[in-house]
Amino acid sequence: MEKLELIKIYKFSYICIINKSMMFWNLINNIEKQAIEWRHYLHANPELSNNEINTAKYITTLLKSWNIYTKTKVAGNGVVGIIEGKNPNGKVIALRADMDALPIEEKTNLEFKSKNTGIMHACGHDAHMANLLATAYILNELRNEWAGKVVLIFEPSEETLPGGAKKIIEEKILENQHVDIIIGMHVSPELPIGTIGYKIGTFMASSDEIYINVKGKSGHAAIVKDFVDPVISSAALILNLQQIISRCNDPSIPTVLSIGKVIANGRTNVIPSEVHLEGTFRTFDEKWRNEAKILISEIANNTAKAYQTTAEVNIIPGYPTLYNDEKLTKEIIKFINDNLKEIKTESIPIRMTSDDFAYFSQVRPSFYFRLGIAEDTNTANSLHSEIFTFNDNALKYGIYTMSSIAYAYLTNKLNF
Repeated sequence: MEKLELIKIYKFSYICIINKSMMFWNLINNIEKQAIEWRHYLHANPELSNNEINTAKYITTLLKSWNIYTKTKVAGNGVVGIIEGKNPNGKVIALRADMDALPIEEKTNLEFKSKNTGIMHACGHDAHMANLLATAYILNELRNEWAGKVVLIFEPSEETLPGGAKKIIEEKILENQHVDIIIGMHVSPELPIGTIGYKIGTFMASSDEIYINVKGKSGHAAIVKDFVDPVISSAALILNLQQIISRCNDPSIPTVLSIGKVIANGRTNVIPSEVHLEGTFRTFDEKWRNEAKILISEIANNTAKAYQTTAEVNIIPGYPTLYNDEKLTKEIIKFINDNLKEIKTESIPIRMTSDDFAYFSQVRPSFYFRLGIAEDTNTANSLHSEIFTFNDNALKYGIYTMSSIAYAYLTNKLNF
């Protein structure tokens, strides 16, 4: 084939991609108002982990109104939707949004603030669901233009161990639907509207919960011979645990060990019989993670013994390290930079926070990104805050990103 013909084909393909991107942008502008309404409803009606009953009904009703096949009661209150393209035997992409809210009393002045006392969507899961609903609508409208399947995963109980993702995997949703890759996202007040943040490879930390009961003997604080002090023992234990970070850890592996809760329940003149400690351990290396948990138990028991007390240690395994597939992430970022001119991309540092999307990333090639929602990154409210909110204008950039990635994958525009 002559060089001139190749140039013409390349120019035609490029123009088609650009025109398709413009078409997506127009579709998103058309559905943006509805997506905002969905987000407002979900924000006003939040439900805690393991209680997302009405949320699931709301999602199911919308999906069924678009004739999308739905499976309910997945991993508890989760919902899975299946969209088939013109040839359902092609590639399969899963798209995930989490559903649950937090036990926080909302203190915003929003017209759509939470109606449920002590419960709030303070982590943006309302936006995640609205984003996936809009993405589902768009991909369903275009289903005759792509081959394969889209698996919509509305995941319950992300905020509470063991998390919904693990249960979804155990119920073989990914396996039975032959999912090839999975995409997830999270809103980010650290990034401006119109920007998505990404990290190639290891992205978010594992997280484990630490519970320790230090037991001694109670007594009058003035009569030293009559008590065995678990308070002093616990204070030494908290300090000694930091040796795991400073003396046992490879400095090249970011690690955090924090004790955030200490309950002694004595009085000015009463030494309690027991002190309760709670904390978190986070890192980015699974081998070191397992080694550190053994060290936590050893240090707790040895320190307690040195102070003539005893320690009961319970470490509840949390979420693993979240990993973005290197090749998939590079391909997606290249596609966005080349074709989605309305979206800016930014490589961001690893995060010590965790997300149970990590379980998906352990079993399938995954891409997890952060969606910028800040009008001003210096004044944006943080996640899990009682006053957390964001401008609805940010939503369309998440919809545009996720729907475009899915469409590109299913039309072989991604080299993966």
